[in-house]
Amino acid sequence: MSDPMTESGGPAEAADAGPEAAGGTPAQAWPDDLPAELAKAAGKFATPVAALKSYVELERRLGRALVLPEPDADEAEQRRFHRRLGVPDRPEDYAVRFPLEAEGPEEEARQTRFLTAMQSAGAPPSVVQAALDWFDAEAASLTGARDGLAARAEAEAEAELRADWGPAFERNLALARRVLSCFGADEGTALAETSLGGGGRLGSHPGFLRLLQAVGGGMLEDQALIGQPETAGQVLRERIDALHGLPPEQYKAEAVQSELRGLYRRLQTAEAGDGAGGS
Repeated sequence: MSDPMTESGGPAEAADAGPEAAGGTPAQAWPDDLPAELAKAAGKFATPVAALKSYVELERRLGRALVLPEPDADEAEQRRFHRRLGVPDRPEDYAVRFPLEAEGPEEEARQTRFLTAMQSAGAPPSVVQAALDWFDAEAASLTGARDGLAARAEAEAEAELRADWGPAFERNLALARRVLSCFGADEGTALAETSLGGGGRLGSHPGFLRLLQAVGGGMLEDQALIGQPETAGQVLRERIDALHGLPPEQYKAEAVQSELRGLYRRLQTAEAGDGAGGS
């Protein structure tokens, strides 16, 4: 390990110095009666003058050095140390940029709590800004990954429903969305936008849309529910036609045949009602 005295440049000067000082004057020699420990240190310097120069340089360097306070240092000493690091006296005096401007008192309070914690920990402004920039980049990366998962989940959900519903996809989807709108514009939108754990939204989940479509299919005659200007008979016939247009393997499914039987019964009732009303 190097000696601080040797790093100051003193010994190097001493090594170059001859037995005479500048101007040809004989250099002052070390006393012969130095204690052993001092004699060992003096041996690193050719002359006392060289040692004094090294000492002056060392004091200059120590005057600029930052000395970490002891664990039991008082608050005043801690504060002096923090000031030399550039830590402001008040959290609000940090000259840093937050990724987003605070909107509302809650966000302002959150930013103040963050700066207070940083000031208490003695974090210089450069460190605080680096932390804010890192969190901003990390949040953007997480948002991009989440959006990618959501887009993939919704694409897979749509592909599943298209394969399941076939030609009736658009009609079934419209019916499901009309049922969802019965919750109210704000409530229905909030429900549809609910995030799911694996990505995507509740409003695009195949099981949720099948449920809504089934509810709507069972209440086709209620025009207030589905908001259709057509008569109940027309709506029922459209649904029947859509089911008849399914591929053979889907058309033969028991669920489809059961729905068809129910639709025909409701159609018969609707047409009987229309006939009675027109008589």
